[in-house]
Amino acid sequence: MKRRSLFLTPLALAASPAASAAAVSPADEYGVPSPRERFAIKTALTAEKLNTALLPAMRKHGIDMWISMDRENNYEPLHDELGGGYSGVRAAFIFFDNGGDKPEKIFINSHAQSEDSVIGRVYDLKRYYGYTHEGIVPHLKEIVTKRNPKKIGVNISRTLPDADGLTVGLRDLLVETIGPELSKRIVTAELITRDFRTNRTPLETKVYTKLLEWTSRWMTACLLTAVPGKTSSEDISWLLEKRALELGLHGGGSVRTVRKGDLLKTNSGEVALLPGDIISIDGGLQYLGYATDIKRAAYILQPGEKAFPPSLDKAWKDTLKFADLYNAALRPGNVGHKIYENLTAEARKRGYNIAFSDAGGNAASTNEAEIGVYGHSVGTVAHDIGARVAENAPFAFGDRVNFPVVLNEYASVEFHVSTPIPEWGGKTWYARYEENVQVGPNGVVSLIPRQEKMILIPSGGKK
Repeated sequence: MKRRSLFLTPLALAASPAASAAAVSPADEYGVPSPRERFAIKTALTAEKLNTALLPAMRKHGIDMWISMDRENNYEPLHDELGGGYSGVRAAFIFFDNGGDKPEKIFINSHAQSEDSVIGRVYDLKRYYGYTHEGIVPHLKEIVTKRNPKKIGVNISRTLPDADGLTVGLRDLLVETIGPELSKRIVTAELITRDFRTNRTPLETKVYTKLLEWTSRWMTACLLTAVPGKTSSEDISWLLEKRALELGLHGGGSVRTVRKGDLLKTNSGEVALLPGDIISIDGGLQYLGYATDIKRAAYILQPGEKAFPPSLDKAWKDTLKFADLYNAALRPGNVGHKIYENLTAEARKRGYNIAFSDAGGNAASTNEAEIGVYGHSVGTVAHDIGARVAENAPFAFGDRVNFPVVLNEYASVEFHVSTPIPEWGGKTWYARYEENVQVGPNGVVSLIPRQEKMILIPSGGKK
């Protein structure tokens, strides 16, 4: 009988189960699409969004032409979600309501976009002018004048940053190009931007749900690497970024530690984590123009412990009960600051002090029960431009506190509940809660399961 060699050839090694397992990248393990697959998804997303979510927003606000302009090295906030590409000398994304069931989509630019691009595949009319002396001017003038819009929306806003991308230089160019009569029809398109973005489509929600699944898994995995006495919150914060890059994504988070009621420095390498510590991550991942913003928390078991201590577990369950109230309040038509006022009024009835909406509160410096509410729109960016659940302080939060919640938008249910813990001499646990949800007709729809139980880390590290 021929003896099998103890040494594998490179080909055999590549085919062996151990080598195959090692060859699986984190991105493959999570099911993150390849660049080619991402392009197909991005193209489909942009087409669906422009063809179904934009025209209702334009008609709602009586604007029949929307012009978004930018240029090389100074892209405006909407650049990517309108199709991206290279803007060159100057570019204009123009959308016109010609009475059909989809807006006319026009793109003007110095440099031709390939047909194998989102612009090439999605836009109806493409004009490229090269490095001509006249530049964008004759094309922009012809397109606007020919269509003779009643109102021209442009991206200027006092309080919505993502709707304020038109620079002074490009605004002046637009005014000079279309002339004084048409320039009188220019209005802010901030509410088009808001409604276009928050009216989430089915494909968007499919993509965003997957991103949330990855985010929760990524955070949990990083928390479980903690080795008491060795790992610091700074170590976990850098690991979050490292693993995000390994997934082919970008992301990170703030890592906070509560030790017997004292809040330690965030993302600090000064102190190692110890048994009895509660660690929470606040952050998210970015992918295909979307961003998540959630929290996950873990407890390091003390020697001999097998479960989350009863007093802390009750405090977490009370936190979840408040989340239920919050979720029920996120109904279409309810106004951001009104939701805040109703939630804080109910919290006062239950014996809680109320923290200001800046998420600061008294953290661990108090023995008083406290609730702080600071929810916000989420989805394209972590702090998006839909309704804001906070105090009626427009200078701080913009007009978003006066926006109503709308059907299908994504919301971040974010707050903290500080509960006195007897074992800590009455000091509070500043329990942080944040989940991203979708607004349904009767309250929120959970896109992924929320954190119901504390993640437990053995006192000697992960087993």
